[in-house]
Amino acid sequence: MRESSGYLASGFRDVDGDADLAKLTACLGFLAGLPSFQAYKARSYQMMRLKPGQTVADLGCGLGFDLPELARRVRPGGRVVGLDASRRLLAQAREVAGGLEGVELVQGDILALGFPANTFDAVRVDRTLQHVTDPRQAIAEMRRVLRPGGWLVAAEPDWGTFVIDCQDVATSDLVAQRWRQGFRNPHIGRGLGRMLREEGLGEVAVEGFILLAQGLEAVDMVYDLCKTVEMLKEEEGRERERLAAWLEDLRRQDASAGVSASVTLFLACGHKV
Repeated sequence: MRESSGYLASGFRDVDGDADLAKLTACLGFLAGLPSFQAYKARSYQMMRLKPGQTVADLGCGLGFDLPELARRVRPGGRVVGLDASRRLLAQAREVAGGLEGVELVQGDILALGFPANTFDAVRVDRTLQHVTDPRQAIAEMRRVLRPGGWLVAAEPDWGTFVIDCQDVATSDLVAQRWRQGFRNPHIGRGLGRMLREEGLGEVAVEGFILLAQGLEAVDMVYDLCKTVEMLKEEEGRERERLAAWLEDLRRQDASAGVSASVTLFLACGHKV
């Protein structure tokens, strides 16, 4: 199934290709302000058990929003490496964190990290494994560059838990299913703990967080609802009227009682034995 270049679900696979950069960055910026996202991010920092003077990697760092907090936690004398495959995202990340002491931005491939073994005291990946071709290889690489005793932290949604609040549950499920199809690894979240154990990490722990967007504008910004409906109309011609009616019902519901959508994000950690 060919994905649209302006679709959020698939656009992060190749940001430097034909992706709609403005749309992707607007989504990332909006997410950063949501309380539910801030809650799991704060917990992910705690799981890394960072100390002053340590070296930490944020893989798939995107716009660099998390780098200032990581840098604060390893000061003084610490080092933070933000890695991303996209030169366009890194260019914007430099505006956020490029001038911070001890922060280095690197373009690279999470499946083949250009660092020696045992380089980092902690390694973090946040909503990136859902997009990569081989998440197991990525986790193996993260373990390789982690020092013995260091902590690996991974945060990924499970799109099998994605729900949209609407009385027409059947059509909501149809839209949710189409959204899931845009991800290479839509169910990566539920398997994170198992994958870390299979990679040989110790003291693996898993926690769950509900990522909630409220109001139709917010739901569309985060979950690309209108674009999903548009694509479904093109792919499922016989469902055009049903989908149009569903979206109109959602608009009316939002005006009177509100609309929400959510997904469960799994946060897993483990240390290198």
